[in-house]
Amino acid sequence: MKVRLNVVAGPARGRFFDIENGQILVVGRGEHSDTKINDPSVSRIHCELTVQDDMITIVDKGSRSGTYVNGQAVETLSVNKGCSIRIGETEFELGNPHEDETTTIIHPSEGVPFSRGALPELVGSQLGPYTLQEIIGTGNSGMVFRAFDYEKDRGAAVKVLTPSYTSDDEQRQRFVRAMKTMLPVRSDRIIRLYNAGKNGPYCWAAMQFIEGENLAQEIERIGIEGMLDWKQVWRVAVDITRALSDAYECKIIHRNVTPKNIIRRKSDAACLLGDLVLAKALEGTLAQQVTQPGQILGDIPYLAPERTKANTVIDTRSDMYGLGATCYALLTGRSPISGESMTEMVNNVRHQVPVPPKSIQLAVDEVFQDLVLKLLAKEPEHRFQSPEKLMRELLQIGKFNSLDTGF
Repeated sequence: MKVRLNVVAGPARGRFFDIENGQILVVGRGEHSDTKINDPSVSRIHCELTVQDDMITIVDKGSRSGTYVNGQAVETLSVNKGCSIRIGETEFELGNPHEDETTTIIHPSEGVPFSRGALPELVGSQLGPYTLQEIIGTGNSGMVFRAFDYEKDRGAAVKVLTPSYTSDDEQRQRFVRAMKTMLPVRSDRIIRLYNAGKNGPYCWAAMQFIEGENLAQEIERIGIEGMLDWKQVWRVAVDITRALSDAYECKIIHRNVTPKNIIRRKSDAACLLGDLVLAKALEGTLAQQVTQPGQILGDIPYLAPERTKANTVIDTRSDMYGLGATCYALLTGRSPISGESMTEMVNNVRHQVPVPPKSIQLAVDEVFQDLVLKLLAKEPEHRFQSPEKLMRELLQIGKFNSLDTGF
C-alpha cells in the first residue's frame, strides 16, 4: 500500500509526502525529519507515520504540542485514509497518491501564502519549498528570483512565469511535459532543474543557482568598453556546444539559445546553458509574440530564421544558430541582426547576411570567424548538422592555436 500525506492547512499548505509500503515518515520541522515543515509550533521531530501492508500507524514522538487525529490527542494509533491529522498549526489529510502526470512535477499549492500582485511583489513569498529573496533577472516570459530551499537547505534560482504564458490548460500541460523532460538531464554545462510547480496563477521552475552574470550583460559591457578576445569567445562556444551535445543525446532541443540564457560562472569563468526546454513549454505564446506587430522581443536577433516562421521543423541546428549569434555579439559587441521595428527585424533575420566579425575586430581568427558565420547560415542544411561535428571543428581550432579545451 502507498499513501499520501497532504498538507491542507498551515505554513506548508499545498505540499504532500508519499509513503511507500514498509516506509517510516518522520514528521517535524527539524533537519533530521523527512518533512522539514516551517511551522514554529511543530517540534523538530514531532511524530512518525508507518505504512506496513494494510496498516497505517501514527506515533507521537514526545512533541510539545501533541498529535491529534480527527480532533483527539493520540500517542500511538492505527489510522485510515481520509482521516485528519493536526500537529501545531499544520493539518494533514491522509489519502491516495494521485496518478495524473502532473503530480511528479507540479505540486499543487494553491493555499501557500503569497502575493497575487505583479511579479516583483512576490519577493518574500514562498513557492513550494522555496522562499523568494530578491529579483536577479527579468525576461520576456517572467522573472528570476534568488531563493532559498528550506527542505534541501540550499540556494536556488526560481523562474516565475507571467500568468499570461500559462493561462489555459493546454499551456499548463505543455509546461508540465517540458519540465518532466528536463528533470532527469545531467550535464556540467547545463543549469540543473531541481523542481517545478504552480502556486495560484504562477507556474515556476526552480534551478541550480549559479553565481555569475549572463552573457547579455557581458555583451552590453563589450559594446561600451570594446570587443572580447576571440579566444574567450571560442571558450564560450566550446562550453555551450558541450551543453547542446548533452541535450542532443537526450533528444532535447533548447529552442531559445540566447545570451540571456547563458550564465558565465564567477568561480571558473565556465559558461552554462539555462532555461532548457522552457521555450518548448512556451511555444504557442512565443510564436504569437514574434508575429504580433508593435512588440519588440529582444531575443529575435538570436532566433534562427526558421524560428520566426510558423509550422517549421525546429532541431538542434536552430540551437546552433543561437550559439553562433551569441558568439557574433561577443566578438563585435552587437547582435548579428538589427532593425527599427519587429517586422524589419524578422525580415532581416530571414534575409540579411551579417558582416564578417573581422571587419569590426581585426584580431579575430579567420577560421573561427568562418565557423561562426557557418552557424549563422540562413538555411539549416548549410550549418553544422550536429553538435558533435561542431565540436570537432572547435577542437581543431583550439589545437591549432594551442588553446586549452577544458576536457
